[in-house]
Amino acid sequence: MDPLPVALRGHSFVNFKVGEYNRDAYEACTSFAKNFARIKDGKGLLLFGKSGAGKTHLACAVVNVLKEKYSVAFTYVPALMEEIRVRPNWLEKYLNVDLLVLDDLGTQRESDWALEKLLIIIDGRLNNYKPTIFTTNYDLLDLEHRVGMRQASMILGNNHQVLVGGPDWRTIHLSS
Repeated sequence: MDPLPVALRGHSFVNFKVGEYNRDAYEACTSFAKNFARIKDGKGLLLFGKSGAGKTHLACAVVNVLKEKYSVAFTYVPALMEEIRVRPNWLEKYLNVDLLVLDDLGTQRESDWALEKLLIIIDGRLNNYKPTIFTTNYDLLDLEHRVGMRQASMILGNNHQVLVGGPDWRTIHLSS
């Protein structure tokens, strides 16, 4: 079963539009995918930047490279919170996959329950050296206010921070 939603399955490194504003992000993600087998410390990626810049596209491109060889899960963070609320035993799935992508971190409804579940996932993956890719529209200073001090510290301290710059490709596609 493909870990990506149908609409995101076509995202690849080949069809990602690379420019001076996002070349470093593109190279960080291709390198991460290429060297995934050598990651022993659990360090993942925190892809941050404005809406529509291509963070999810790059995360999906990594998934598409790795999904045949590794167990991978991709989830939109607010949907993850709802899924865990309805099926608490599904938490194990997100703790144990080789790579987890948490898309749109910080958009979940803030509650002590959500922050606790997020902490369990982040801490559990870090303690087992399982890399995670996070995407967020929030800058690094705002992240603490969106996900909590402890969670932000764990994410920032244990992942490569990658700015994805550029235009909002969604609005560009709408106007063309």
